[in-house]
Amino acid sequence: MKQLIFFLVLIMVLPLNVFSQKRLLMSQYVHNRYTINSAFAGSRETLSLMGSYRKQWTSVPNSPNAQFFSAHAPLKADNMALGLTMFNEEFAITQNTGVSFAYTYRISDWGNKLAFSINGGVISTKSMWSEVTISNPNDPAFGENETGADPQIGFGVAWYGQKFFAGFSIADFLYNNPIDSESSFFEPLKTDYIFTGGYLFSANSYLKIQPSFLYRLNPDEYSIIDFSVSAIIYDLLWAGLTYRNNKETIAMIGWQITPQLRFAYSYDYPSGDLGTFNNGNHEVTLQFDFGYRFMTTSPKFF
Repeated sequence: MKQLIFFLVLIMVLPLNVFSQKRLLMSQYVHNRYTINSAFAGSRETLSLMGSYRKQWTSVPNSPNAQFFSAHAPLKADNMALGLTMFNEEFAITQNTGVSFAYTYRISDWGNKLAFSINGGVISTKSMWSEVTISNPNDPAFGENETGADPQIGFGVAWYGQKFFAGFSIADFLYNNPIDSESSFFEPLKTDYIFTGGYLFSANSYLKIQPSFLYRLNPDEYSIIDFSVSAIIYDLLWAGLTYRNNKETIAMIGWQITPQLRFAYSYDYPSGDLGTFNNGNHEVTLQFDFGYRFMTTSPKFF
């Protein structure tokens, strides 16, 4: 019975969280924009790998968790780049797993790049209805487990340089309701449209300030906008704060262990209704860049 109650709670708060198979939104996208826009493939000018683990609503039984992996790099022909993303998320009785490949074409202009990308893959869903405890074991609505797979097709455009970035992306043109078994279909009013941008200011020789924003527009559901600011000290340590309009505050810290390896941790605290029955969300990320093609020993933030 507890599992069923928790499942119903998940449905009620669906617009505010990751309870959707095609809108995985990690808190640390600021330092790996490829996670939200495939047009940023190759933007680190080397093979870049990133892995993240996210735990939602700690202290709540069977609360959602997600794992994310991405890899992207420019090709020998500098105007092209490729990317790969994989994710797995679990919440209550449902598990979503996806893989996607991206092709990006880049145009150089005065040291900046304008990039266009397409990506596609598949997302599989598994619903373990047999794990729900109900008063009537013979209820056909909670009998057999369900599995399915749906295609994913996305698009992105980005413009970026050494100190700025801006982008627009559609993570998936196809919509699939995460709690029914209907096939995916094209539905513009249910699609996520993601806008993002940021700029890197040099306050002095050891301090950089990076404000940024993200706006996830969904005409049919709850849209999300957040504003972030990060302080980067000696290109080694950074700390950031994000406020999201769903009443979440996100604190982030990071350590550039080597010029190639970066560790980051973030804590999301919901101050709205959700904050009354959970201890927030945790996310841990490791990012590794295989060498540098650009002429600097400093880590690349843009």
